[in-house]
Amino acid sequence: MSIRYSIAKSALRVLGFKKMFQLPLNRLIIKAEHLNKNRNFQIPKNRKYIYNDIPIMNGKYHCLSIQKHQQRTEKAILFFFGGGMIIGPDGGDVKCAGEYGADCNMDVWFPYYPLCTRNSILETYKMVFDTYRKMVAVYGAENITLLGFSSGAALAIGVCLYNNTLDHPLPMPHRIVACSPGCCPDSNVQLNKMKELNAKDIMVDVAFMENVRTLMQHGESVPDYMLSGTLGNFKGLPDIHFWYGSDEVLYACAENFVKACKAENVTYTLNVGKGMCHCYPMVSFFPEGKSAHKEICQKICENKNIKL
Repeated sequence: MSIRYSIAKSALRVLGFKKMFQLPLNRLIIKAEHLNKNRNFQIPKNRKYIYNDIPIMNGKYHCLSIQKHQQRTEKAILFFFGGGMIIGPDGGDVKCAGEYGADCNMDVWFPYYPLCTRNSILETYKMVFDTYRKMVAVYGAENITLLGFSSGAALAIGVCLYNNTLDHPLPMPHRIVACSPGCCPDSNVQLNKMKELNAKDIMVDVAFMENVRTLMQHGESVPDYMLSGTLGNFKGLPDIHFWYGSDEVLYACAENFVKACKAENVTYTLNVGKGMCHCYPMVSFFPEGKSAHKEICQKICENKNIKL
């Protein structure tokens, strides 16, 4: 474990970020809404990239496109931010998306999907699927990689599971990269594994993983796979590349994701950062995150005749 990672880990413990996810649901929603006040869709003011607003669901929602050059690239990344389905993206998320796009020489689409503080996960899936539909029309499914972190990683996999339930109206993307995909416990066995890892996790608390199901449902009937991606139909999915930290509660889900892939002969890789935290490939401050970022870029560009 690097010195820089140790510093970052200690800082997160001091800041008490995890305490937020231990709050009762009513207080958690209030806290999340407060954080989201300044996280609405906006075009970044910096000139590092070319940004555009792509209307989704007839303009009800927004998707930010991020391009390094005026002309669109042939291949692109559909990037899903994380936040437990309750916290919207900030400048750091947009920066991260831009860096992955720049390092892979690809355009990035960054959907501001609706959160479960005000809607059920059903609305979220409608939005991200419409985003994927529009993206397929521009780039072609074979040229698109889905990249997601945490709850966003669940959506990256979920878009394809959703497509299966609709009898495949769209072709599958080229591949999926899922970093710490969020997942409600799909069994008591999995919940107990989360509890065993809880003391090591410096960011997410197992209490949130139990409670978030209620938020995602919002009183509606929601398919099991939208709550626990491990329960979805993986038939025909493209290759999936998982990244986890060994010290996060969501690592408890890795085994069942692997089983789901094996059951339908889906090609996969499971990458585990020893001693690492939730979504560590998002942070290049420490060498482990920087190395994982590079590995993910290599995986995205693999077999695409793109040189990094």
